[in-house]
Amino acid sequence: MAELNPSDKYAETIHPKLTKKLKIDAEIRNLWSESIHRRDQCQTFMKTDEIYDFIIVGAGTAGCILARELIYNVPNVNILVLEAGPPDAQVNDKVRLPCTFLSNFRSSETDWGYYTEEQRMLSTMEPIKEVINKGMRYPRGKVIGGCSTVNSMVYMRGQKSDYDSWAAQGPEYIIWDYGHCLEAFKAVENNARANPDEEFKKYHGFDGLLHVQDSPNDTYEMTKDFIKVANNLGIPCNNDFNGVRQNGVGKYQYTMKDGKRISLADSYLADALKKVEKYPPLMPLTPAFGGFAGGVAKVVAVNVKSFSQMLGIIWDEENEDENIAIGVKYFCNGGIHNAFIAPKGEVIICGGAVNSAQILMLSGIGPKNNLEACEIKVRKELSVGRNLLDHPLCHITGKVSIPNGTNDALIHSWCCGIKLGIHYKGNVEGKIPSKDEFLDERPDFQTYVNAFVFEYNIIQSNISAFTLATVLNCPSSVGHLELCNSNPFMQPKIFLNFYEKPEDMYRMISSLKLLREMLKQPPLSTVWGVKELGFNDEFGKWCIVGDEMSDEDWERYIREKTSSSFHTCGTVKMAPESQGGCVNHRLQVYGTKNLRVVDASIFPIIPNGNINAPVAMVAWRASKLIEEDYKNKF
Repeated sequence: MAELNPSDKYAETIHPKLTKKLKIDAEIRNLWSESIHRRDQCQTFMKTDEIYDFIIVGAGTAGCILARELIYNVPNVNILVLEAGPPDAQVNDKVRLPCTFLSNFRSSETDWGYYTEEQRMLSTMEPIKEVINKGMRYPRGKVIGGCSTVNSMVYMRGQKSDYDSWAAQGPEYIIWDYGHCLEAFKAVENNARANPDEEFKKYHGFDGLLHVQDSPNDTYEMTKDFIKVANNLGIPCNNDFNGVRQNGVGKYQYTMKDGKRISLADSYLADALKKVEKYPPLMPLTPAFGGFAGGVAKVVAVNVKSFSQMLGIIWDEENEDENIAIGVKYFCNGGIHNAFIAPKGEVIICGGAVNSAQILMLSGIGPKNNLEACEIKVRKELSVGRNLLDHPLCHITGKVSIPNGTNDALIHSWCCGIKLGIHYKGNVEGKIPSKDEFLDERPDFQTYVNAFVFEYNIIQSNISAFTLATVLNCPSSVGHLELCNSNPFMQPKIFLNFYEKPEDMYRMISSLKLLREMLKQPPLSTVWGVKELGFNDEFGKWCIVGDEMSDEDWERYIREKTSSSFHTCGTVKMAPESQGGCVNHRLQVYGTKNLRVVDASIFPIIPNGNINAPVAMVAWRASKLIEEDYKNKF
């Protein structure tokens, strides 16, 4: 049995049952490793080099779309898709019904298990005082379909100005303006809205593979009264957050079909797997894996390998100065495997904002100081990991005195619990937003009306309650991530830097003040007897004086209650290299050949809203760029 390290010895004194389980796990792993070693010594299976036209690392949203678009639109290619997590069928009971999506978070079957670093920074309200942003769980999808398999299914695209900002970085970036992005959004989407009007048709697609629909069940009566309260305060109705304007109150659309989750694996990857052909059809197949040379055929298809952990990029060492990617090294079924690309091929990293940055850094692409500290050879110094963007989320809990309204929504198998959205502009001075800010068509806050409760002590009390979760959609604060060592199985250090910029704190205070005010308004306060929880009662005491929250009280509350929206992006920024960019406008990694990154990590600016739809858009746009480049090669 392996000797316990110091941290294990500490755990033994604190959690003896856990330590016993870890010992048993370690024993079984050692037995498994021994069997694999013996198998390889006996050379039971001969290892052959794998050769593909495209190697896609990550079977998340981007990887699934790329696999489908490339296999159908680039003639006679074969594609390998590597995924570190399991097949989605392994967790079918957790991922299919909308009401079970919360169970996917922190599940070892579907989550990377990341945790952010605790950070000390200066207080917003008392700049001479140091405050702490606590570390937090940071779920990321580790399963076929990626985050589209485990997310809340809310379909949001962001605002026109988001993508026009991407395009404003230089004339070559015009391919990322809103017009080009809207084309991609529509191409991917298959919207099932009944009887859409002409304006809706201008902004939505109806022939794509990603199914989008309105909520399949009716809105709860209390939720309808939230709309009344919002309207009475001056917030207009909005029946399409992805249309001509984003501000207002209304119902979300979801990535569902017939009331069940539709991930990008269900839609795009499943379709990609249907194409299996021999090319040329009359030639014999090569005995070597996937090759094509000298009058021998190959199979045109997509192969997907789950439980395959990326170890690093394989470089052409004969042309060391050019940083030519020729393949990947990965770990699967107890062994190291090499997969290589054909002469016109590419390695396409689609691991998401954490993993894509980590893979590049492990392969020598990233900040020089961090790589050298980890004893990694620096091939190209770039700002990989330095532009980590995310949406901070804070919440307020409300108690319902009248039954029939909130927690029972979770029992409904077609409800994800997020029933309603309210989008508005926060006030930069921390005041309740004005009517002019409610009418601003470029809101920076998105508030979810949730049928479930975040606070564990309130859940335990069995009080009928709900949560208002407010999200700062365009934060000024920027985080970063870095390697802690060269171990590809070790998570990187993640620094979110939430509220480092004072304006983010003031805007969050503004939004929470608004939500607190909403709970006092009829008919919520009268018909439903709604009262706030957790400010000055048995569930929390934040008001130093009376029931009024000072700005100092709000800062303490926000730093304690804030979590992430899990909209991680920006760590492999698409921008000119002189402006901290890591990939160019065609998503090719600077200073390398045959290497591209396609996922949320390339976002130069975070979109105003959930980011699954924007990732799908980027992948579809990227597939066209890859197709063009492939056809133009020698």
